[in-house]
Amino acid sequence: MAAVLGNSPELACASIFKSPLHSLRAEACERAFSEDIYADSQARLTQWRKDLVSSAKFEAQQGLRDLQHEHEHVKDLRGDLAGVQGLVEAASHLQAGGARLAEVVNSSSEAAGSRAQAMTRICDELHESCEMHKQTLQKVEDNIAKQQAAAESHHAEALKLISTYRDRLGLAITRVAPQTVRMAFSLLDQCDPGREVFFILGLGDSEGYRVSECVPHVPELKGLLEDLNADANNATSLPRFVCGMRRAFLKIVVPPTA
Repeated sequence: MAAVLGNSPELACASIFKSPLHSLRAEACERAFSEDIYADSQARLTQWRKDLVSSAKFEAQQGLRDLQHEHEHVKDLRGDLAGVQGLVEAASHLQAGGARLAEVVNSSSEAAGSRAQAMTRICDELHESCEMHKQTLQKVEDNIAKQQAAAESHHAEALKLISTYRDRLGLAITRVAPQTVRMAFSLLDQCDPGREVFFILGLGDSEGYRVSECVPHVPELKGLLEDLNADANNATSLPRFVCGMRRAFLKIVVPPTA
């Protein structure tokens, strides 16, 4: 009994007081106790709901922050991915450029080889041409030497002839201009051996020999000059012309007797 009472004061009180008022009071106490328990449960439930809502809000905010952080991280990853793609494209361009450069280098090497072969060919041709020109030049020099020797021989003969003409025929030759000489004759007139007759003979570029002055004038001049120019390369043409002019002068200085 005492244990029962110790465990439940409300029951102990009910067992002592048996009056109706006491019963009402016991019921009121039980009702109040039940209401307190209910109110406490309601408060705990409300607090639990608040705690649950607060925890849910906190977790939601934390989730939003984590989601935002993950979103920023995704943005960073997208930026890194774009950079990596740019690097990949740049590497592709570099690889393509390297391939083109290799092709250009190979083409340049082949072109350089072709140019080297062409230069070798040109050098060989130039060497052959140089040798041919050397041979031709040597032949020309030999011909010039022969012509010079012949000219010197002709000059010596001409000097000898002129000396003979000067001593025997009274011929005097004087240079008056480039490629132009004055040829004078004396000893034509026995009465006046010092009397001179002359003509000026020049060599033109295209016209050949020409006589610019003749004192006294002789009718045979035109024909003698035409014969000289017709065979000007002959070594005897000029001496023949001079002798012809002397004979023509002689006809005028010493006319033939009847």
